[in-house]
Amino acid sequence: MQHNKLEILHLTKRFGEKTLFEDLNLTVEEPAVLWAPSGWGKTTLLRVLMGLETPTSGSVQGVGQVSAVFQEDRLCPQLNAVQNVALVLPGLEIQYKEQIETCFQQLGLDSTALVLPARKLSGGQKQRISIARALLKDAPILILDDSVSAVDTSTEKIILDNLKNSRAGKTTLLIAHRISTVERLDKIVFLNEGRVEAVGPHDQLYASCPEYRRMVDLQRLEDETKGGENA
Repeated sequence: MQHNKLEILHLTKRFGEKTLFEDLNLTVEEPAVLWAPSGWGKTTLLRVLMGLETPTSGSVQGVGQVSAVFQEDRLCPQLNAVQNVALVLPGLEIQYKEQIETCFQQLGLDSTALVLPARKLSGGQKQRISIARALLKDAPILILDDSVSAVDTSTEKIILDNLKNSRAGKTTLLIAHRISTVERLDKIVFLNEGRVEAVGPHDQLYASCPEYRRMVDLQRLEDETKGGENA
């Protein structure tokens, strides 16, 4: 199967005198995750990739049919899970009910989520319904903006494993903050001070990139501190 490459070429985005990223170059052909310090501009980058914002300079190529899942869910609150997913599919809802339910199972959603209106669901359930909608749309390029942040780490593993399997041969880009999301994928793009600082699997970057290692250790320390406070 031919990959639909996502190519970021010399991309720069500035707001006044503040530069979020500069001369960014990146090619994505397989599941990959972008990781960067808070405030770096990951969501702004997503908006540029989606054509919702114009870059200061540079270009994005290969973006034709794109499906995106944002941090904030975009579900219709009065519709149930199946109805929300069916909105993006052609034809009648009943045609896709079995596919939708199978996708929900792969994302760790139980049957109660199928009948409740979206306004009564948890943040994690809403995220997974949004991901299901994007997966069933089956676009050549899928971009997820911190879209598993509201689920626990065991559910996150299920989601990421199924993403890798179901998106084989298609381009998938995750924009993530949580280290558990990052270290489960084989290709990590570490962004720092507006540029790509390192690319590779977690163990390689942890051993070879001091700034990546510092950020990982810092986040783990913060997580341990929060855990101690909640004990």
